[in-house]
Amino acid sequence: MSVAWIPNALTLGNLTLGFISIIFASMNIPHHLIIAGILILAAALLDGLDGQVARMLGVASELGKELDSLADCVTFGVAPGFLAYKGYLQGTWVQILGQSIDAGVFIAAIFPICAAYRLARFNVTHVPNAFDGLPSPIAGIIVALVPLCFLTIHIPKIVFIISFVVVALLMVSTVRYSKPQSYLLGKITGIKLFLLIFVFIALIVLFKQWVILAIIALYVLSGILSFIIQVIQDYRY
Repeated sequence: MSVAWIPNALTLGNLTLGFISIIFASMNIPHHLIIAGILILAAALLDGLDGQVARMLGVASELGKELDSLADCVTFGVAPGFLAYKGYLQGTWVQILGQSIDAGVFIAAIFPICAAYRLARFNVTHVPNAFDGLPSPIAGIIVALVPLCFLTIHIPKIVFIISFVVVALLMVSTVRYSKPQSYLLGKITGIKLFLLIFVFIALIVLFKQWVILAIIALYVLSGILSFIIQVIQDYRY
């Protein structure tokens, strides 16, 4: 029997966790929003493994690539958008032609729209060692971390909306982000890689989700800063 089912099973596990996250978010209970966020984080772990496992086993294929994109669209597009709506955007009422419309629905829809476009663009054209636009798993993780980090902290709705839309638009932007996994696997091996993983796990144990949030925030800002520097250089010359 072909071992191709192993990475595909990881990809389908990613999709399954994304679907279950939507179920938990639909219950609209603060504790369940945390579970929904954790499920997206767990799915991101599987998403990071499936491609590596496929290459390690020598079974990378176009089918696996397309399956991965479909799973990512659900888990890092639809699920975060739905979580954001149920937890933070629901009840954003606006008056249109005398009717009250929940604008939160349309704001939340921006996320899966941008994720779908970003994934389709990646499948058509991408460079080996960088991402054009914020990777959808990173964007999904950012939304998933909100209930984990700020459950007891009130976030003004306008602040959440602006942040949510900016993260969504970064997915379809031309801001270039590096592929840290390419550097880590290519430059850091053996005992150094083991120590790096050990330190990372220790930091998570000590500081929990805040470590993940800080690392991702630095990653997002690094792309934006590089983009601004490049624009300034292009303008000067």
